[in-house]
Amino acid sequence: MLGSKYIDFALIIFMAYFTFTRFAKGQVGMGIFFAVLCLLNIVTLVMKIKQDKARAKNA
Repeated sequence: MLGSKYIDFALIIFMAYFTFTRFAKGQVGMGIFFAVLCLLNIVTLVMKIKQDKARAKNA
């Protein structure tokens, strides 16, 4: 599942870039949308890391 984590990390960077550019262009609504997507992706990545640690501990 390590490849999936790299994809999540790349999406976090991608969404953060779009968040910054939308706010810079004055499109606050889309900036908030991308910020929320970025935060949700961070939560997903943290949950995946915790699950992998729990699996490694139990195995």
